[in-house]
Amino acid sequence: MRKLLELFCILAAIYCFYFPFTYFNSDSDKKEVKITHILVETEDRAKELKQEILDKKYLFGDAAKQFSKCPSAEQRGDIGYNGRDDILKEISDIAFSSKKHVISEPIKTSEGWHLVKVNDIKYFSDKENFVRRY
Repeated sequence: MRKLLELFCILAAIYCFYFPFTYFNSDSDKKEVKITHILVETEDRAKELKQEILDKKYLFGDAAKQFSKCPSAEQRGDIGYNGRDDILKEISDIAFSSKKHVISEPIKTSEGWHLVKVNDIKYFSDKENFVRRY
C-alpha cells in the first residue's frame, strides 16, 4: 500500500509540475478571432466575389448579406469571436494564421466555399485564459 501511495505522489508531483507548461505554452488557447465570412456553393463564385470586394464593388458585409448561404448573412456574415476549436478546422486554420482585415482565398468545407475575414483578435492573459478554460 505504501508503494502505491508513493507512486501516486510521484505522479501527482509530475502532473503539477508539467501541467502549467503544457497549458500556458499553447498560443492557440490564448486568443480568439472575430470572423466574418461568406458561404457560397462554388469556388468560382467565391473567387468572383473576392475580386468584386477588392475592386470595391461591394463591402465585405454587404456581399455577405446579399450572397451568403449561411444564416449569419443576416448579421452581414459576422459569426463573432471564436476559439480555435469553436469553428470548422479548415476555417480555423486560416483564421488563426491570418492578419486582421485580409480576405482569405476560397476555403472548401463540407458546407461549401467560404471567404473569411478576421476583423479582430482578442488575446487573453494566462490567468484569464485559465479561468475561461477551467
